[in-house]
Amino acid sequence: MRLAYKPDKKYLDCIKRFPLKPLRSDEENDQAAEICDELLDNFDSLTPQERDYFEVLSKLVEDYESQWQEEKSVEPRDLVVFLMEQNNLSQTDLIPEFGSSSRASEYLSGKRDLSLPQILKLAKRFKLSPSAFICKEP
Repeated sequence: MRLAYKPDKKYLDCIKRFPLKPLRSDEENDQAAEICDELLDNFDSLTPQERDYFEVLSKLVEDYESQWQEEKSVEPRDLVVFLMEQNNLSQTDLIPEFGSSSRASEYLSGKRDLSLPQILKLAKRFKLSPSAFICKEP
């Protein structure tokens, strides 16, 4: 069987550092989460294959951690409002994540959805999984 694309060196380096496999211990989960954080810090400069690796590895971390947490369905918009309240933040404080105060306002009022870069920046700022900022239902 042939791969749809030839893995690039950076992708292979990721696999060598931490192979994609089910996480079976807290130690493995911590290592995977640390790698996800590093990749997230450099997300804009990742190759498409590194982004694929990040997506799969972050899903493995999410799956591992979900077995210890009760599933709570919170809409991303409500989560952002909650996080703003808990951290005493205004729309202006979120300009780095949204790009402008008007985009933050449009999102909070329901006129706009989050883009992938906004999701990643919010996840990094609040130290949450990017999946927390993705709508679960269309």
